[in-house]
Amino acid sequence: MRSKSHKIAVCLGWLGAIPFVGSALMSFTNDPAVIFLSAELASRYGLAIVIFLGSIHWGIAMTDQSYSSSLRYLWSVTPALIATLVFFIEPASSLLIVIGLLIICWGVDMMFYLNTALPAWYSRLRHGLTLTAVISLTIVAVRLPV
Repeated sequence: MRSKSHKIAVCLGWLGAIPFVGSALMSFTNDPAVIFLSAELASRYGLAIVIFLGSIHWGIAMTDQSYSSSLRYLWSVTPALIATLVFFIEPASSLLIVIGLLIICWGVDMMFYLNTALPAWYSRLRHGLTLTAVISLTIVAVRLPV
């Protein structure tokens, strides 16, 4: 049985995918300025999400005193440090980097999921959300004029 907080987390997760999907839809125009704007929005939002995905591990590390808590603390700040640098890169390149970062964050989450007691629903949610974000960002990157 799903708890109410679990349902809220899943709902908020999918609501958080709206900017990715919206940016992808926005890129289907013939106006290069709008496509460029969709790329900037998607890239910046993606960086915010990457930072959020890292910060989840800070929270887990505070409550988990096992050997993996030190690794979690180190990982939790890594996406934010990388995102700070990527923020200053033009959208064509930053979109590709954000796609890579999202995939890396997913991989790290799955590694920790297999080695800790993260709930199965979180793993399923991360699969769907990562796939949605990566597909959306790829669409925007392909639509971006060179």
